[in-house]
Amino acid sequence: MSKLVLFLPDGTTLDVPLTRERTTIGRRADNDICLPHLAVSGEHAVVVTILADSFLEDLNSTNGTLVNEKPIAKHFLRDRDEIEIGRHKLVYCADDDAQLASETVVGMARIAERDFGGSVEAAKPFVPKQGARKPSPAARTVANEALPVDPTPVEREVISAPAAAPAAPEAPQGPSLKLLTGPKAGTWIALTKPETTLGRPGVQVALLVRTGPSFKLKPVEGISPPALNGQPVGSEGAELVPGDIIEIAGARLEFFAPGGQAAKQDVAA
Repeated sequence: MSKLVLFLPDGTTLDVPLTRERTTIGRRADNDICLPHLAVSGEHAVVVTILADSFLEDLNSTNGTLVNEKPIAKHFLRDRDEIEIGRHKLVYCADDDAQLASETVVGMARIAERDFGGSVEAAKPFVPKQGARKPSPAARTVANEALPVDPTPVEREVISAPAAAPAAPEAPQGPSLKLLTGPKAGTWIALTKPETTLGRPGVQVALLVRTGPSFKLKPVEGISPPALNGQPVGSEGAELVPGDIIEIAGARLEFFAPGGQAAKQDVAA
């Protein structure tokens, strides 16, 4: 799972896990990441995460969004991309276990301290809330230049490198997809929503639609449709059975449904 690292002028950082499909950033309190600075628009930008990929999109903000010091409208995020929104600095990490080098942390903190004038309110930790599309305002990530630094350490989760190789993640109890390729191979995606978006915007996108116990894969965007068990999916979509292999935007996924019927390739055999 990827994350954003928010830098504070006192040299501390806050990790914001990208667990939602859309993570909004802006000055208003109803954003997932609230940055109450006048240079930040009410709805400034959004990070869209699909599987292992994340995209940063500027929402026609007044002062724009920079990635690696260059203005962007829509940007495919890569590991260690540096994001500037107003006077706030963030770094995108493709791995939520990643620890930024000390020189990066110190350098970014000095830049932030200069921009904030040496004062900032300690940001509130980001607390994901299950069962809700957006967390309550009290649980949002906030950084404010109007108040002095609070000497009380900010409470946040500290992730250390495991002493031994972690155990393989367990499969969800219900219908799910398993990512078979890429750095996130082995990741399970629980299919709990009526619709699940797959693929990469601007390249190839499909929709997995749930109707009762059944799932149908429907092409949405792209020059060519996704493939199911090596065959292109028609515009009307294709029903899934356990063991089906989906190929989309360079990724391969396997469909699982406990108690479901046998896979198509097994039936054919």
